[in-house]
Amino acid sequence: MYALSGKVVAITGAGNGIGRALALACATRGAQLALSDIKEEPLQETARLVEKLGGRAVIRLVDVAKRDEVEAWAAAAAAELGGVDVIINNAGVALLDTLEDVPYEEFRWVFDILFWGVVHGTRAFLPQVRARKGVVVNLGSIHSFIAAPNNGPYCAAKSAVRGFCDALREEVRDAGVQVLLVMPGGIKTEIVRNSKVRKFINAGASQEDVHRAHNAASLTSPEQAARIILDAVEARNPRQLVGIDAVFYDGLTRLMPSLAHRLYAWGAKRMAVQRPARA
Repeated sequence: MYALSGKVVAITGAGNGIGRALALACATRGAQLALSDIKEEPLQETARLVEKLGGRAVIRLVDVAKRDEVEAWAAAAAAELGGVDVIINNAGVALLDTLEDVPYEEFRWVFDILFWGVVHGTRAFLPQVRARKGVVVNLGSIHSFIAAPNNGPYCAAKSAVRGFCDALREEVRDAGVQVLLVMPGGIKTEIVRNSKVRKFINAGASQEDVHRAHNAASLTSPEQAARIILDAVEARNPRQLVGIDAVFYDGLTRLMPSLAHRLYAWGAKRMAVQRPARA
């Protein structure tokens, strides 16, 4: 059992959604926090909520796509809190478009945050985590193992996160470092509202309509996801599914992979249909 009480936990994307829920749940478990986000006001609000719970949070504006910013944050966290035991690379974005048409620069934007953000966070904090025999937590997705049409850049990046985690786990196993890959299903967050939507949107609907449809179909709250993730950290699990949908499709892809992908794609297409991007 790896108790979080007294540990220092660093979290990216802590301004809302799973990141904020993780910060609050860590505070209730007695951890100190180093929190980052790209947006200042939501990050400050998370810190205020942590302090209301009696916790301590040191915050910093960080773009996880920029290696120098992540490394500077890691150094600051060590100086202010004495070192980090757990790094949770949670920051995320989404881009809804076809792989045939998505502009290369936007494809790279997704990878810079979803994949390179994980790499930057892991490598920047790994010396501290190794010294404390701590935990690296990287947020993959249900899309680490099953794909959705018109969401190819996200699926590709999350699949890359899975490969990175699996290789890293074996490299640091003898150092006493735990690597946890988290694969959530649908979570009721702001990710669709904050996404770049080009061609995957309900006909005649707004992006806000798609956001509401996504959250209506999602079965897990950020608070539930945070509890499951932190329970997995404390149990030192190597892999954690989050949500009944993730559990269902993980099982189905093992038993009947072709059916699983067709079924998942059918569900995605029912929620949204392709239409020309708005000017």
